Amino acid sequence: MKPLFEEKQRYSQWWLWAIIGSSALLVMGIFLHALYVQLILGTQWGETPMSNEALIAFSLFNISAMVLMLVVFFNAVLEITVDRGGISYKYFPIIRTPRRIEREHIQAYEVKKYFLKGYGIRRDFRGNRTINVKGHMGVEITTHDGKRLLLGTQKPEEFFQALHAMKKGIAHQ
Repeated sequence: MKPLFEEKQRYSQWWLWAIIGSSALLVMGIFLHALYVQLILGTQWGETPMSNEALIAFSLFNISAMVLMLVVFFNAVLEITVDRGGISYKYFPIIRTPRRIEREHIQAYEVKKYFLKGYGIRRDFRGNRTINVKGHMGVEITTHDGKRLLLGTQKPEEFFQALHAMKKGIAHQ
């Protein structure tokens, strides 16, 4: 089935990468410094130092966690597809297989501008979800059971028009 709309979004904001990268480098630098001071210089690191083995294990764990965080953010992608039968989306690496909302389950949809919703997957106390990787525009889909899903998009009007074409069962212009 030919898609009416497709979009792939990645974390490409320079300021977000500056925060993530500098945080990761800071944490890795602290632990590399601790290893250098305690293992190479032979001076205990900190007021209540760990054993060399514990410091090595704790440092490796934290450095690995920072590298993993960088890899996850670098590879994260939100994919949205609208076809005549419904909407599919996935947010790799968290939602690995596409989730689908069939056309007959969609009650309403609208373009929304939001402020400070955050990035990633968010769920409010009513069970409504937001999935966003950049920007402040999205399309909110309401299903017949009252659940809402807000998908962030860089092409809100094109996304909306594809949903309209899908709901009406017409070919996309």
